[in-house]
Amino acid sequence: MMYNCFTFDLGIKGCRWSMFYEKQPVEHRENYKNMLCIVGRLSRLFSTATEPYLYYRAHENIFSKYFDVDNNARSDDSADVYNSHMGIGIGLKTWVGQDNQKVAEFGRLRPAYEHLDGMDLILKIAEYRNARIRTTMNAHGLHTMLYHIVKRVPGAMCIYEAAFDYIDIANIVLDKKRGNVNSTYFTDGKHVYHFSRSKNTLYMIFDDMELLDKLDVDIVDDPYELLSDALGSGEQDSRRVIVSAMTASVPSKDQLCLRLYSTKADGTKFVADKSGLNQWNGVRKSYKTDKSTKKRVCVRVTPRDPNELYIPYPAEDRLRKEFFPPRDVSFELLLPDGQWISAKTCQADSKAIMSNPNNLLGKWLLRDVFELEEGTKVTYEMLKVFGVDSVMFTKLDDRKYAVDFCELGTYEKFYGLDDKDAELDGEG
Repeated sequence: MMYNCFTFDLGIKGCRWSMFYEKQPVEHRENYKNMLCIVGRLSRLFSTATEPYLYYRAHENIFSKYFDVDNNARSDDSADVYNSHMGIGIGLKTWVGQDNQKVAEFGRLRPAYEHLDGMDLILKIAEYRNARIRTTMNAHGLHTMLYHIVKRVPGAMCIYEAAFDYIDIANIVLDKKRGNVNSTYFTDGKHVYHFSRSKNTLYMIFDDMELLDKLDVDIVDDPYELLSDALGSGEQDSRRVIVSAMTASVPSKDQLCLRLYSTKADGTKFVADKSGLNQWNGVRKSYKTDKSTKKRVCVRVTPRDPNELYIPYPAEDRLRKEFFPPRDVSFELLLPDGQWISAKTCQADSKAIMSNPNNLLGKWLLRDVFELEEGTKVTYEMLKVFGVDSVMFTKLDDRKYAVDFCELGTYEKFYGLDDKDAELDGEG
């Protein structure tokens, strides 16, 4: 079933919880716990708390190392890691203290809901939340989502898994006994949520977590001395090396980030009506030269395929580096769901990236991922709801590339550019 933008199915679509951790080989689980314990023992490098320290990027990398999943952390969508073959996406979380935790931020959408209150506000936030989950699942070919949690308590780490559900919009009930003008609490019958207007953030109370494992962590009083002995170097060198390693993110790759939108002179972002993601909305014109006037005359106008689109590859990005093969030379492109397609740069000055055939990429993106009816124009407001406005190409090998969605504002962050919408991030 297809959905027009902002009119999504209210039913629940294949997102229900299915255990992951307990299905993994015992050896992999033991290696995972052992590495968490090692990292936790070095907590005094960062904190004096009695709870072990675990940097969230380190957790993502450790989980990806010991289990058969792809690390999706750079995309920052609803799934931090996923396995397309198993059809499962996992949100990784780690925290200390209360089980009332952030699950989504909507700062860049604030102009669309800041005038709303009560049920109207919550219905809009629930719609946004579900759209982002749906986009993630469709993009990666997933049928199941769950949370994997490492909760840190004094002297130990507890491993839980919990449901990662759509919000059941039809069953939302406001809790008027809780919250205030800034924070609205509600339930959908499965979970309790609250939305913070000042932080533009949706929180969920994780009250259905299932404890799967627990590991004691003996935090080392003086990790610097331990590391100096282990690394055979001075204390300062050991500190620098370990802090850098433990806070490291995914290693850098040969990548190119491209926008799915255009910008006006004042920085306003938009999706063109008849090009880029909406190329299908244009027409092909055929011309011939009039012998009497020597002028080119349009003789035929042909509608485009409803799935035809291209990813803009403007001059400023082509000049950043030599990244793709020459114009019209095909390369293999790996989509987030594990599907390989043929693609190429084309049009004048290689300003577009298209699939071969040219409707294949559009069918996947417009119909399978965004779930739009044919004839529905993509707008930048839609991209904000879906939570993506750029893509990251990664060069894997000669004429082999992968592409992933990127969260709002990634293009500007990746290249250190000013972002007109950045002021909407975080707190309002």
